[in-house]
Amino acid sequence: MLFVGLLLVLLVSLVYQGYRMMWPHTEGENAERMLFEVAQFQMQVLGTSLADAAGSSRTDELNALKLAAYSASYAHDRLAKTFGDGAVDPLKPVGDLVNVITEWQIGGNRLLTDAEKDMLLRYSQLYAGVIPVYDKLLSEDGHVIASQAGQLKKIGKELAKTLEETQ
Repeated sequence: MLFVGLLLVLLVSLVYQGYRMMWPHTEGENAERMLFEVAQFQMQVLGTSLADAAGSSRTDELNALKLAAYSASYAHDRLAKTFGDGAVDPLKPVGDLVNVITEWQIGGNRLLTDAEKDMLLRYSQLYAGVIPVYDKLLSEDGHVIASQAGQLKKIGKELAKTLEETQ
């Protein structure tokens, strides 16, 4: 009797495994949603780095900010390309911030000028508006919310203007 019970359990197990092989059950995550979460995290890191850098006095103190800006720019650029058709602005001024900091650092470690400090402060204040907009950029079903994308584009233009005024 025990042998028949074990044989029955083995048979049911084999049938179940065969069924799963024939009709695989996949519950993969939504890649666009996951990329959005990565980009959202990188944007938050950049916000924190900008706030920290607002008190910087030397160019060598901006390395963490430059790295955060590069990472945020890279992640957001990939997100914008994922949705295509201009649905999400690529936020070029975030990548441009990396170039500006690099230009400041080319001359070696030196004191930041008052104009450079002021630009970092203004950029940081404007960028603070990105985070609440970014948090609402995607709907629950993974579509870009056009009004939030428009706000993001508007803030991007203001950030670009701030960088241009410094150069």
